[in-house]
Amino acid sequence: MAQRETASDRYTAASGLASAIGEAAKQYNIDLEPIYAALGIDPAVFQDLTGRVSLDRLCRLLETCALITKDEAFALKSIDFFRPGSSGPYGFGLMSAPTALDMFRFMATHHSYVSEKSYSKLTINEQGAEFAWTFSPLIVKRDQFVDMNMGLTTMRLRDVLGGAVDAVEIGMERPKPRNITPFRERLPRRVNFERRINSIRLPAELFNVENPKGDPRLFQLMDLQCTALRPARPDTPDFADELKEFILTRINESSISLAEAADYFHVSERTLQRRLSESGTSLADLRDEVRRDLAQKLLSETDFSAAEIALRLGYSQASAFTRSTMRWFGITPREYRKTNVSTA
Repeated sequence: MAQRETASDRYTAASGLASAIGEAAKQYNIDLEPIYAALGIDPAVFQDLTGRVSLDRLCRLLETCALITKDEAFALKSIDFFRPGSSGPYGFGLMSAPTALDMFRFMATHHSYVSEKSYSKLTINEQGAEFAWTFSPLIVKRDQFVDMNMGLTTMRLRDVLGGAVDAVEIGMERPKPRNITPFRERLPRRVNFERRINSIRLPAELFNVENPKGDPRLFQLMDLQCTALRPARPDTPDFADELKEFILTRINESSISLAEAADYFHVSERTLQRRLSESGTSLADLRDEVRRDLAQKLLSETDFSAAEIALRLGYSQASAFTRSTMRWFGITPREYRKTNVSTA
């Protein structure tokens, strides 16, 4: 039975990213059909160069495959079966970038096309260029997806940089894998695990390395296509809902100021404060609501520790999260989990 649409489904990814999963699953004799059905995924979309798929469902598909195969590098190994360009204009854009820095900028500019993120930032200075990002807490299990994404990005960078790709530095939120070998084989040598945020850094000395397959005209065309096909922001006609959507994208930050929210909505702080007052709420109250709802989901549907959930919700300490849980539900995170574990 197809799953009903949930809040997590608002975040999507380029469906072509998953084009190699079926072939990878064959190596383990996995029958994906019942998994597709349970997750409400039509595998035909994986062959659509401009198709979109729920990021949450794609992540759960990869995690399920990793669990069945008992191979924590399943998604990373799946890139061995990936056909160049399967992610449509995004993939062709990376392949046609004139230089390494052009590729890096393209990746950062069109990150929402390949997979929607809750936070991203590109920093370029005399030392190098760093692109950092993370996902909404609604995307609960994403380690396998990040592995696959990092592997595919490394493939494209290696096409341009060759052996110099090992000067690229990668940071990953995921725990350090038990078997590091598949990661050493497919990623640059400089990989750091258990980071607060995912990141990839290109040293400045590699900025102007020319892509032997670079095509400026095709690159420009793919830039335009990715811009045109970028996912639209979901409609949220209610003002409070719009603010909650904004808060959700910044939920893992320690604080969100009225000035930041006003800038996001292109209004003055005074105007934003007035609208909040008219709605009978405040930015702090709305943030508390979003945190409470996410806490319910993460405590009941995951095995994340209280410390991990606190980090994802922007708390500086697990004890602060525990105090909030006591205020919301009258019990500790551990007690809430004991009585509200999801059986889905």
